[in-house]
Amino acid sequence: MLPFSGCEQVTPLSPYDSGLPPAVPENLRVVTASDGVIILRWWENIDPEYSSYRLYRGINDSVNLVMYKELRTNFFRDEGLFYDSTYTYAVSSVGRNGKESRKAFFQGIKPLNNTDPVLPFLINVRPVNFEGRLIVSFEWSRDENPDLKGLEVYRSTNAGFVPTPNDFMLLLDDSNDTDSLALSHSVNYYYKFRTADKGGRFSGFSKDYPAFLFPQSEKLFPLNGAILPLFDVFSVRSLPWDIEYEIIVYDSPVINEFWRSNRYRRSETGELFIPFTAYSLALNKKYYWRVAVYLPGSTNAVYWSDLSSFQISQFN
Repeated sequence: MLPFSGCEQVTPLSPYDSGLPPAVPENLRVVTASDGVIILRWWENIDPEYSSYRLYRGINDSVNLVMYKELRTNFFRDEGLFYDSTYTYAVSSVGRNGKESRKAFFQGIKPLNNTDPVLPFLINVRPVNFEGRLIVSFEWSRDENPDLKGLEVYRSTNAGFVPTPNDFMLLLDDSNDTDSLALSHSVNYYYKFRTADKGGRFSGFSKDYPAFLFPQSEKLFPLNGAILPLFDVFSVRSLPWDIEYEIIVYDSPVINEFWRSNRYRRSETGELFIPFTAYSLALNKKYYWRVAVYLPGSTNAVYWSDLSSFQISQFN
C-alpha cells in the first residue's frame, strides 16, 4: 500500500521579470486641440511587464521635456492651456521592475481658440426685496469647460434693448451670484446675458429676462414691540399688484419658525386682514413676525419684511 503523502504545497508564482523595460507606447496621437484643451490617446500597452505610463511635456520647447504625469490610462486630457503656446508631448511605459521604455513623441501643437462659447441651457433670474435690501439673484448651468471665463450680465430699463458696454453690470464666474447695484423698487428691469471665454470669444445674447422689485408692504397690526391680549388677526397694507400675502411667526429673532398663515391674494391697495390661528402661545414671551409676498402660484417670495415683535399679556 502506498504511504499517505499529505497535500502538496504550491509555490506562488512571482511576476515575470525579463530584466528589460516594457514595450514603447504606440500610435500616440492628438484627438482634440482646441480652445485651450489637448486630448492625447495611444494604443493600450499589452506587454505583461507594463505597470504605468509617464507623460512628458514641453511648452514652446520640443527638446527639454519634463515629466508631467504618471498615468494608468491610455489617454489624457490637458486643459487650461495657453492658446498660442506650442505643446510637445512624449509618453513612455514603465514596467513592474521600475524600468522605463523609450519615449513615443508627438511634436508641437497649439490649442487655438477656435470656437465661440454657447449660452447655458438654464438661466434663472429672481428679484427680491429682503428687509429693504433690493437684490436680483442669478442661477445658471455653469459647465466644466476650462475655456469658460463666465457669464456676462447686462441690464436696462428698456425691453428688447441692444446691450452696449454701458449696460454691462457684472461677470458671473460662479453658478450663483447677485446684482444689487443702484436698484430701485417699482421699476421694470430687463437682463440679458452672454457667455465669454478666456480668449475673448462670446456667445450671442440671450432673450430679455424681466425683473421687478416690489416695494415694502406696511405692517399695520400688531405694532412692533406691542404687549397685548391674545388677538386673532394680523393686518398689513396691500400693494396695487396681483400678489399673495403670508404671515410668518417666529419664537426667536434668529429665525425659528413657529407658525405660518395661508396665503391671501389681493390686487389693490388697502388694509388686508390675515387670521391668526396659532395655538400653544406662551404668556409674556416675545414672538417675532414678518410679511412674505409671492407672485400667484410661485414658491419664491419676492418680498420679505423685517421682523416685528409682540407679546401676549393675557388670554381672553
